[in-house]
Formats: sequence, C-alpha cells, structure tokens
Amino acid sequence: MQDVNEIIAGEKKYRQDQIYRAWFDPKIDGYSQISTLPAGLRDRLGRLGWLSVEPAAVQKSRLDDTQKALLRLSDGQTIETVLMGRKSKKEKGGTRYTICVSSQVGCPMNCAFCATGSCGFVRNLSAREIVDQFRFWQRRLGAQGEIENVVVMGQGEPFLNYENVKEALNMILKYTQIGPRQITISTAGVPSAMDRMVADKDFPPVRFALSLHSAVGETRKKIMPSHRPDFFDFFIGWSKRYHRAFPSRSHYIGLEYIMLDKVNDDEKHLQALVRLASKLGSVRINLIPYNSVPTQAGILNGSPPQVIERWQKRLLDSGFTSTIRYSQGQDIAAACGQLKA
Repeated sequence: MQDVNEIIAGEKKYRQDQIYRAWFDPKIDGYSQISTLPAGLRDRLGRLGWLSVEPAAVQKSRLDDTQKALLRLSDGQTIETVLMGRKSKKEKGGTRYTICVSSQVGCPMNCAFCATGSCGFVRNLSAREIVDQFRFWQRRLGAQGEIENVVVMGQGEPFLNYENVKEALNMILKYTQIGPRQITISTAGVPSAMDRMVADKDFPPVRFALSLHSAVGETRKKIMPSHRPDFFDFFIGWSKRYHRAFPSRSHYIGLEYIMLDKVNDDEKHLQALVRLASKLGSVRINLIPYNSVPTQAGILNGSPPQVIERWQKRLLDSGFTSTIRYSQGQDIAAACGQLKA
C-alpha cells in the first residue's frame, strides 16, 4: 500500500507540510477537504485512508475518566492506546487530557511486571502509526476537550524504535499546541539510544523517564531481563551529559519505580534508590502502585499503601521530589503495565 510520501514524490516540497498540517486539523476529515492542494493530487491521495489505524474496540472506565482503544493496523496487527482525563485544579475547571501511546507491536523487553512483555515482539510502529494514535483521540474528543499531554509509555520500548518515535514527536510538536514539557518518553534503558539522544540535535527536548524499578542490580535483572551489569555506572555518567544537553530546570530525570511487595520495597532497596538518585542531578521519583497482570497473578503483588507512603516520606525528607502515581483505568486494564492488545 502506498504512503503519502510516495504519492507526493516529485511535488513541491511544501506539499508535505500542507498535508501534515491538515492531519492535525480536527475540522478536516479527508484529503478531499485540503483546499490548498491541487484537485489531481487530492484525488490521488484520496485512495489512502485518512488514518492508518482503525478502532476495533473502545472501553470506558466506570471508575474515572479513562478510555482504552484497541486499534487495528493496516497489516491486521493491533495495539492499545489510552486516553486519561483529570479535572483541572485551575479556576476555569474543565478536564485535562493525557494520552498514552504505543511505539511497538508487542515488546522485546519481557519485564516481569508488564503484560505487554508476555506478547513478545512483532514489529516497530511507523511514525505515522504513532502520530495517528494522537489523531484518533483528537477526533474522538472533538469539542469535548484538547489533548494537553502525551506520554510514550504504552506498548513497546520506544528507544528500540528511535527514528520513528523521534519523527512522530517532532511532528506533534510542530503541528499542535503541545510543547516539549508536555511530552514524556519512558524507556527501560537502552544505552546506545540514550547516547544518541543526548548527542542528537534533532531529537526533541521532551521529558525523559527511566523505568528503574530497582536500584539493586540483582533485583532489577530478575524483574527486568534487559538490565546490564554496568547499567547503573553508565546511567550516572550519562545523567551528566543529559543535564548538559538539556539544561532547563524542567528537564529533570524521571525515575519510575513500581512498588512490589517483598521484591523491591524493603529498607535495602530504599537506601539503594537514595544512593543512586543522589548521583543523578535533578530527578523526580514517581512511585507506582503495582497494577495486577494476569500472567503474574499470585507471583507479584503490590506493596501495601502504607509502605508506599513511608517510601515517599523518606524520599521527600532526603531532599528529592517524589510523587505517588494515581493509576487510572484499572477496571479496563488501562493502567501502567497492563496494556496487551
């Protein structure tokens, strides 16, 4: 199946910009409506679908303002993406929407606490397929609201799909009102791609989050098979280069930490986290209650709420910024680590 760039090959360079701009215009529903394009080109483009993804199912949470969509791709593969709404604390009120997008069909990282890992890896998503998750939710929301934040935390390891993720994020930044501080990319830690990121002048200055989940090498290797023995040393050195490349105060390093009962939540693991975080410069530590995964039922359990609260207090007392994540969409398996398709 042809893509847009094949059809516009030989056209003036600004045609691509006109098409991409129209993609993000919620008032336009097809190539025939892009009035800035010649009629002949509109006809040729009309053979393509307006979106590269098609909704196979959409679920709505009964607990909160969360929706999860199963999207079918042109080759029949499926991915999941999530829309999360939170009431704004600003005077005007209203709802702020965040979307969680996937970067791969399946995932090769096989983390023990994540449902996606049990699927195995199928393929990378194209930049268009990543962007079209945004466009799908943009059209579904319509006049109800606007997407304010994007997190690349869905299915897959985004840094193993570096170029397509980079292209998709640059496109969202260029053609929407979303700024770099409103986009977060989360990785299990791929050193080669992390090195590329801090040296790549074209990589968008979005926020970075590491799925850490343990600062004890033995534990991290057990729950995250991709962990390398030298990763913590690499990460400490890399953090200095990251802060030089992105000196803005808003570019702290995010540390994601799923709290697992009797796995990574004892005093030894807390002290190890404090020691590691103290060597990373500006960080924000996000403690995540474990969301159950069917394949790990009875094997992994979440830490009790009082343990998570005690950890947060210790981290705050140690001078770190620390939050406890409020997991949305748990009744439709849309929370952190539950996406599977």
